[in-house]
Amino acid sequence: MLFNEVGVCLPIIPTETQTPKVDFRKYVAIWDTGATHSAITKKVADDLGLKATGIVEVRYGDGKSSTNTYLVNISLPNKVMVPHVRVTEVKLIPDDNISDDKQLQLLIGMDIIGLGDFAVTNVNGKTVFSFRIPSVEEIDFIPSAQENNVMDSGNRHARRVIQARKK
Repeated sequence: MLFNEVGVCLPIIPTETQTPKVDFRKYVAIWDTGATHSAITKKVADDLGLKATGIVEVRYGDGKSSTNTYLVNISLPNKVMVPHVRVTEVKLIPDDNISDDKQLQLLIGMDIIGLGDFAVTNVNGKTVFSFRIPSVEEIDFIPSAQENNVMDSGNRHARRVIQARKK
């Protein structure tokens, strides 16, 4: 699972003349590329005193249901704030091995992930993910993986072609 701590607050609109003080509450979030939209638990909605902005039908593996939607600002670990995110209320399955204050309370979906560059690496058994907004460049591991495979193979001609491209 890919998770970290993010901040959530009521939606604010900064003005040119005044920068409002923002009171972010910290929650543990899971990053889910299979989720179209971001979501929060009822605990987050209650903690922040959020008022539902609507109701939406949510589809999942077992079927569908109607749930509340809310508007929030989300502060990511890289200090980027994503304003006015429409989130749905969900029930996330608690982990019995984790204390209540460390339980997942937020799901970051493709509505946020799609705003930037998202990469996952696993070196020496340590999984690391990185995210930035805005998207800066395409991240594609395939060309370097193919190059490594060719350079490790016994195909001299293919190695020469790759070495010639680098010059």
